[in-house]
Amino acid sequence: MQVKERDFGNQFLSHIREVDSICEVVRCFEDSNVVHVDGGIAPLRDIETINLELILADIETVDKKIEKAKKMLKADKKYAFEIEVLEKIKKVLESGKSARTIDFSEEEMEIVKDAYLLTTKPILYIANISENQILEAGNDKFVNEVKEYAKTENAKVIPLCVKIEEELSSLEGEDKKEMLEALRTRRIRTR
Repeated sequence: MQVKERDFGNQFLSHIREVDSICEVVRCFEDSNVVHVDGGIAPLRDIETINLELILADIETVDKKIEKAKKMLKADKKYAFEIEVLEKIKKVLESGKSARTIDFSEEEMEIVKDAYLLTTKPILYIANISENQILEAGNDKFVNEVKEYAKTENAKVIPLCVKIEEELSSLEGEDKKEMLEALRTRRIRTR
């Protein structure tokens, strides 16, 4: 069973390598009817868990690329710079930070692009909030934790009530218009 789960994880990570950016939905609401796999709401823990998986995958990739570049170095000295850049990345990854936190020169970026690292991709955090948090999302403890973390990665955060978005996506025509109008009216009345 564990092998299958791990294989799915590796397959999942390979799909992420092909995208231009990552959107990470983070639970920022409390609801006793919705169980959290880790027992409680802690958005930073959840972000760090996912990001750690991405960092570990990148360390594995960087190690393989360093090994290959070292073999190629014997025949061509141009690989010395590649090794230097990859070791710079590895040091940051091993410190628990993503590669997107590094300021690369144009020359270094050429090597970085060829590495297809997961943690160099831009990331957007979606702070999944409840209907009750919508009006006060800017002052919400969990949303603000995610925003502070996002600053360290030059990332953005969008508070969003996924439940409402799901309900809206199931509606059409007049029903959708009515729900949107009810949401607008509710927002205006509470200001």
